[in-house]
Amino acid sequence: MPLVPNDTDGAITRSRIQSYVTAKEKVTAVVITDAAAPTAAELLTSKLFVGTPTVDTTFTLPTAALVLAALTDEAVGTSFEFTIVNLASAFQYTVTTATGWTITNGGNMVVFDGTSATFLAVVTSTSTAQLYRKNSGGAVK
Repeated sequence: MPLVPNDTDGAITRSRIQSYVTAKEKVTAVVITDAAAPTAAELLTSKLFVGTPTVDTTFTLPTAALVLAALTDEAVGTSFEFTIVNLASAFQYTVTTATGWTITNGGNMVVFDGTSATFLAVVTSTSTAQLYRKNSGGAVK
């Protein structure tokens, strides 16, 4: 779990757990358009991306290093999720990755029109992360 900044040298305290739960439960929708490119902070704090693409387009993740730098007290196994909701009736988002990401098990990175997809990112080293798709997101078209 991504931990919040602290002054306890990494110790788990009631205050840190409360801060984590508050952050975990908070979701702020970010409206995306064609060729979306969320920031590392948006991936970690917003967690919900809603768009209506006007053409088949991409949703490009920042480098894994930028995302890891935005985490606090990250360690191998730290994870976070984000969801993309595609409201379009005819166009899709394809999730693309930058340096440092590995897509696991050939997961389908396309969010088809009228569907959504939730992704799980897991830190695998100080500069890399793996990306998993957690749901099918609808039928392959």
